[in-house]
Amino acid sequence: MSDYNSGLPVRSEADGVDEKVIVKITDGQMGGTNQMTVDTDQNAHVEMHGNDPAGVDRVLRTSELGAMNVDGDYDASNNSVPASVGVIWHDRAGTTADIHQNFRPTGIQGTANGDVHAIDVSLFDEAGNAYSDTNPLPVTFVDNEGSEVNDYNNNGGVAVAAGSSDNHDYTVTAAKTLKLSKIWAAASGKLKIEVQVETGVGTDAWATKFVGFNSTANPNIPLDINENIAVAAGVRVRVIRTNKDNQSQDVYSTICGHEI
Repeated sequence: MSDYNSGLPVRSEADGVDEKVIVKITDGQMGGTNQMTVDTDQNAHVEMHGNDPAGVDRVLRTSELGAMNVDGDYDASNNSVPASVGVIWHDRAGTTADIHQNFRPTGIQGTANGDVHAIDVSLFDEAGNAYSDTNPLPVTFVDNEGSEVNDYNNNGGVAVAAGSSDNHDYTVTAAKTLKLSKIWAAASGKLKIEVQVETGVGTDAWATKFVGFNSTANPNIPLDINENIAVAAGVRVRVIRTNKDNQSQDVYSTICGHEI
């Protein structure tokens, strides 16, 4: 189209030996109010947009350093086409700089499950030396996780009559699981114990797990449970102590394990 003489003035300012014309870039509406700005560094500010997979216009995000901010998490609703971003490791001995980000992790597909891929891991000491027969990895063994349980009972110090039984019950703490690992029982005379676990909370129905006897030569009954028995919260463990001697005697027992 031909030029149109609008009769509007064009403003200019002296700029050293030259003159500059002031130009405003606004939106396309009459008397556009959305104006592009220029900062003190003489950079024009623009807002970048792009369409998502559904064609909806979205603002492209940047990080605090101005780099493009990408998201690698798959989300069927919000991010069905995530960015493919690889992990790059930094040289341990190098100063923090991009040029030292020069290691990439490797991995291999699992043999038992083709959907599983395992990342390769190499262990080194704090000096960067590989562990070997001459530079072994130091290992410290610790107790099981959770809270230790050693629940002791002696029937309140009251002797159990000959031929009679007394129960030692332990109720697993709420929101915990007891890993039952050991029972210890003892008496000065003949003693029989029966270890039971309740079938459920408050059922008062019991499943017998172990039975043990002592003797004059071995007055203690140590019962180690190699494969710990998992007992749910609120369920009881019971040790039935039966006096098999011909007179009253004190009986003792301890229920051991860890609550997790």
